[in-house]
Amino acid sequence: MLVIYFLLFIFTFLYAKSTLFWVYLWQLKEYRLDRFLAEYSYAKKIARFWFFSGGRKLWKPKWTIKAMGIYAASLLAALGGIYFATKTFVVESNDVIFFIFCLAAFYVLMPAVVGFLVFLANILTYFAKQLIYKLAKAQLARAKNLVVIGITGSYGKSSTKEFLAQILENKFRVKKTPENINTEIGVAKFILQKVNPEDEVLIVEMGAYKKGEIKKLSEIVSPEIGIITGINEQHLSLFGSLKNIIGAKYELIESLPEDGLAVFNGENKYCLEMAERWGGKKVIYRDANIRIHTNDTNMPRHYLQNLAGVIEVSRYLGMAEDEIIEAVKNIKSTERMIKTFIGKNGALIIDDLYSVNPAGVLVALDYLDEQDKKYKIIIMPCLIELGEAAEEIHREIGKKIAEVCDLAVITTNDFFDIIKQEAGEKVILAVNSEKAIKILDDKLNQEAAVLLEGRLAQNIIMFARQ
Repeated sequence: MLVIYFLLFIFTFLYAKSTLFWVYLWQLKEYRLDRFLAEYSYAKKIARFWFFSGGRKLWKPKWTIKAMGIYAASLLAALGGIYFATKTFVVESNDVIFFIFCLAAFYVLMPAVVGFLVFLANILTYFAKQLIYKLAKAQLARAKNLVVIGITGSYGKSSTKEFLAQILENKFRVKKTPENINTEIGVAKFILQKVNPEDEVLIVEMGAYKKGEIKKLSEIVSPEIGIITGINEQHLSLFGSLKNIIGAKYELIESLPEDGLAVFNGENKYCLEMAERWGGKKVIYRDANIRIHTNDTNMPRHYLQNLAGVIEVSRYLGMAEDEIIEAVKNIKSTERMIKTFIGKNGALIIDDLYSVNPAGVLVALDYLDEQDKKYKIIIMPCLIELGEAAEEIHREIGKKIAEVCDLAVITTNDFFDIIKQEAGEKVILAVNSEKAIKILDDKLNQEAAVLLEGRLAQNIIMFARQ
């Protein structure tokens, strides 16, 4: 019996750990099957995840009501299976071999159990979401003088939102969606919690993974101004085609009232095509019309493009030129924008950890190239959800790395071979974060500039920041 108890303890621990990992994974993909499959449907990747469930590390989701419910239900299902196996094959049949087989089978089935419970939870939460959307729309209707500005695009949304809020706050009562809140439910909850009848401007960042989502979000917030910051292949695997991405972003413009204003990035060819289609009021911006230094002396030059659109909207809303100039002087970068600081052994660290799209990687490499340092390093994972464009994009990144960097440490292996084909021996694969740290250990000094790009392990980040 001692062996039985030992096996029960081991497998209960494995079930608990596996369930934690899979709830974390689903939560990371917002409990969406399309996003889950877009990144994890590769045979090798899903097999590795399925059987090892996160490896040695204990992954934990953010403990929301939904996550706790799925986790608790999954564990109850596992414990029910353990009880059935123990009663049937130990107490009644004394068949220990089949008992062990059942315990192993339950472990293999845990990812499927979690996935099924996610499906059930999504059905239950659908009706609650519809109610929240109606309440949010009613809340906005009570703000009689509120101007809603929608911002969407494949890149540049967050910085445009932050710049616009910082400038408009000098004249208006402004609310903006926080951090990466850009979905229907996230925006609706924010409105219910934070928007008041006295507010004058609401800036809404709008994200989407398929056509129809920006349209639904626009139906909730009713934007009067729409800004398209740029289009590229980000999330191509979810949309299916670049044409679908363009159509999805254009839903913001189509939702504007007859007297609404559409604002397009003139440096992006797809935005220019949209501007040609739009017959209403529109502004096409290119580079910042006000070229001055901000209080944040480390702000990269490519943010001037986003600032240009912000200036146009500020003018449209009635801010005088001197008010805009003064506000621009005081603009500061935020947590989700590129930052620089001195890290380990005096190395210059460029923090671009929130960048997850092709355009962001390339402009960050340009910024790295501008630094007056002898040795230039990038640490980054391969990009995800790029569909059929993934190989071409990673090839372009590899070429840029070859031009700019002395060393590139790639932390995932999905498209490592493609990058290495273009950048050669200066590219090193380090899936294990400890290996990445070992590679970097003797290379960080006052002559080095290091670009931290995309989602990296926390111990790599802390090592660079020492």
